[in-house]
Amino acid sequence: MASTPALRRTSDRLLAAATELFARQGLHGASIRDIAERAGANVASGHYHFGSKDALYLEVFRAEFARVGELLTARGIRKTPATLRRASRRELAALLEARIRAVLELLLGPPPSPHGALMQRELCDPSPALPIIVGEFIRPQSDEMEALLSAFAPHADRDTIRLASFSIFGQLLFYRFNMPAILILLGRPSYPRGFPRKIARHIARFSLAGLDAAAGRRTERRRAD
Repeated sequence: MASTPALRRTSDRLLAAATELFARQGLHGASIRDIAERAGANVASGHYHFGSKDALYLEVFRAEFARVGELLTARGIRKTPATLRRASRRELAALLEARIRAVLELLLGPPPSPHGALMQRELCDPSPALPIIVGEFIRPQSDEMEALLSAFAPHADRDTIRLASFSIFGQLLFYRFNMPAILILLGRPSYPRGFPRKIARHIARFSLAGLDAAAGRRTERRRAD
């Protein structure tokens, strides 16, 4: 059946309402009835457009991760492995910093996107959708990060690259998941202007120095053996 503008508008309203409520209450806390009411639609429309609350939950994640991908593509940050292999270390470091900054700006705002709250709730209280979320969204982002780090440190082994990637993602999420406590420590009501840029530079430099050190130690041990 062809989609009409009215049907698309209802679907878009349901998706927007679901994004807001899932970010605030999680999958288990938000009901289809609540979502439909927020969207100005009837309960049956939620089932008509998405089939179930679980399916709607996945569509919310698909939309949010699509925004991340579109942002990285628009800024020219997503590169093929072949392009990364031809890049200089300085270019790779700049790409990593730009990638981190783009994600931080999305996570921290202003205003913070729903992406961070959705991920925080899902990771703290995993739903049956988590394997799909990892497979469709988290793993591709992880693979892109590992490809960039492998190009920067071609002599590092897979385990070193993967741990460095995990460390970078951990630092990114730290500033979103722990925002209330960090703001108290900083004595501020919100992150200051330019904060994502400053933190992106720190995370990139800190992480690449750590990767160089870890890769160097691995190389030294292999030579000793």
